[in-house]
Amino acid sequence: MSHIDTNPTWRMLVAPAKGTFHQAPDLREGGSIAPQERIGAVQGRQDETAITAPYGGTIVEWLVEDGDLVSPGQPLIRLHPEGVPS
Repeated sequence: MSHIDTNPTWRMLVAPAKGTFHQAPDLREGGSIAPQERIGAVQGRQDETAITAPYGGTIVEWLVEDGDLVSPGQPLIRLHPEGVPS
């Protein structure tokens, strides 16, 4: 019997739609975010889709920059969820 932990220690948030990514101000790598906090938005031709973190945690890495074009499902940010050691 294997005792390998299959739970990841980090989570990835992805773009919900195609468009231009706009990062919320004051969110830096190493900083913390609260559950349901807005991390940014994707601006399409006719609408804007807000992106919120479903859980709180520490920002490990931004995978896109403000103003980048993104596709649906494209990774945006990597987080260590609350309660998971980094």
